[in-house]
Amino acid sequence: MISRHRLRAYGLPIGVLSIPTSVLVFAPSTAFADTKGDTPATNQQIQTKPVQPTSTPLSIQGVSVDNALTQKWRNFGDTGGGWSNDHGWAAADGTYSVPLPNGEVAWLFNDTFLGPVNQDESLASGWGFIHNSLVLANHGSRRLLTTITGGTHAEPQSLATPTDTSDWYWNTDGIVDGNSLYVFEAKIGQTDGPPPFNFGQIGMDIAKLSLSNFQVERITPTYSQDNISWGTQLLRVGPWIYIYGTEGVSMNKYMHLARVRAGNLLGTWQFYTGTGWSSDPNASARLLGDVGSSYGVTELNGQYVLTTTDSNLGSEIYVYTAPSPTGPFTQLGGIYNAPEAGGNIYIYNVAAHPEISAPNQLVISYNVNSFDGNDILNNVNNNRARFITLHFTPEKQPNRPTEN
Repeated sequence: MISRHRLRAYGLPIGVLSIPTSVLVFAPSTAFADTKGDTPATNQQIQTKPVQPTSTPLSIQGVSVDNALTQKWRNFGDTGGGWSNDHGWAAADGTYSVPLPNGEVAWLFNDTFLGPVNQDESLASGWGFIHNSLVLANHGSRRLLTTITGGTHAEPQSLATPTDTSDWYWNTDGIVDGNSLYVFEAKIGQTDGPPPFNFGQIGMDIAKLSLSNFQVERITPTYSQDNISWGTQLLRVGPWIYIYGTEGVSMNKYMHLARVRAGNLLGTWQFYTGTGWSSDPNASARLLGDVGSSYGVTELNGQYVLTTTDSNLGSEIYVYTAPSPTGPFTQLGGIYNAPEAGGNIYIYNVAAHPEISAPNQLVISYNVNSFDGNDILNNVNNNRARFITLHFTPEKQPNRPTEN
């Protein structure tokens, strides 16, 4: 977290932000501050790496780097993010994707740099910065269409903003439920810690967006106990929407899980206790330890595939599988080491994109960032996602267990 009065100390310009904002963030946007402490977990189902792989119905055949998709985002940002004034999306973290009823995909981003971008991929004079945005894309061709923000193209603003404008929202995942797009919003405020991590989660809200223009129609507070960032992954299975969450503890992060009937996302949830479901959010169990601040859970061939980094900004991506949304999650191992990580550059925020994946494959992304904001101003590609594809060898599947 870098406040305006600190920008000069970092040698960064302070007169180029496109909206009135008191904070410019170069830190990972879901690495929440520790408010729960380092008390060891007592739930017996918690697992931490390393875990010995066991035989599962899915196995990894290989991993390939999706240079074509990575390059599409690079070209999109370098050429103005779909805006004629070149002030659209230039780079961002988050990178959640939501399939839409018309076959398009809404890509949800957090801290977003807005162009223009110079030919050497440094940010040009007049660049902007907002805390969340959306990019609309064609599904079949993976063609990126345009940047969607609040405000106007001349004066863009964050797509969603809390009532108290000294705070801000970072998106987690989103889902179409009924005739609206719902996006989970972690409300973030500044703390007294040293930069760039002097921020923390102070609440959770859900934004309801119109499917016609993707503008926010309503924001509703939701569950926010124990510093859990809900909506890390939203997964529809039968009549249920499963809501994965991340509990942000400084040296370890934990998976949590809730569910709600489709069509009732703003209603009463059920929280997984490790053995069953409870309406008490304080009964939510830590299901898996050492997960990243963001991770993906995807149904594939009757199994549930978890893709994540570790909790400490490590460079390796891990894969787990489970027979049901509740687990238990068995680690298949580390499957990819991100080559970008090193020095000031780190990777985080793994997200899964099944809507653009081929059968027996899973496209995932991870975000790149730097501890030094100048690395981004001088090369905005240091704050763009990279894409890889996991190739699975399927075996004959047992009947998937159902949950009532």
